[in-house]
Amino acid sequence: MSCLRLFGLLIMVALTLSACSRLEFAYEYGDWFAARRVASYLDLEGHQRRDVRADFQDYRDFHRTERLPELVALLDDAESLLDSPAPGRDEVESRFQAGEALLRATVDDLIPLAAATLRTLSPAQIKHLEQQLADGRTEYAEDIAPEGASRAMDRVEAWTGDLSEAQQEQFKACHGRLPDVTDQWLEWRARRDDQFVTLLRGDSAPEQIETFLREWWLDADARPELLQRARAESRAVWIDCTHGLLAGLNDQQRSSVRDRLRGYRDDFSTLAAR
Repeated sequence: MSCLRLFGLLIMVALTLSACSRLEFAYEYGDWFAARRVASYLDLEGHQRRDVRADFQDYRDFHRTERLPELVALLDDAESLLDSPAPGRDEVESRFQAGEALLRATVDDLIPLAAATLRTLSPAQIKHLEQQLADGRTEYAEDIAPEGASRAMDRVEAWTGDLSEAQQEQFKACHGRLPDVTDQWLEWRARRDDQFVTLLRGDSAPEQIETFLREWWLDADARPELLQRARAESRAVWIDCTHGLLAGLNDQQRSSVRDRLRGYRDDFSTLAAR
């Protein structure tokens, strides 16, 4: 885990869309931004870029009617944790489960679109993708993994405001409890990347690519046993630590989190009603 899950997992979609100055603008033109990013990552040609943007436009319409109302309900439910000075651990875990379910559903929505695009890649584009995957592993090892604690704390403070020294120490202690399986994860990821590239070079059917992506992205049981255990341990740590952090929020921090949640909720409610 690279962030405190309550303020990352449950509202990841909101954080992604709010990269622009206005959430509404980001959502309405998200198909253009998403298509441009995908096109750059895969080195797509003009006709492929147009197809990707059309797919994202169609998905945005589905997302507006199906996923946005679910996200609004999720944000309302997350806010309810702030009503109690010390919510129960079971309450925190139930919000985690709901957030995970929504994210899994969203990823599953997008897998057919990803498979259709990947199916069109030329040999040169597959080679480009292979390099992008390798670069991603290097970035994780050299940047993201070592800086995990500070990055996670920065994300939390973006919601809560400054954490006290005691809260920071509590957060660092939580992060220190996480199992370190970076080397094993990188080995597994390299194998999966190689299998993925081989699949694409084999001119596989879209259904085969979809199956591979679902197993890779959504099926935790398909990972090596060590990584499965590490995932379960990490999840338990972050539920415990989220529970502890919520109990320790002062009034100003609680108000800051509530205001930001309500801002997203109101914006998404407006978008869903269109």
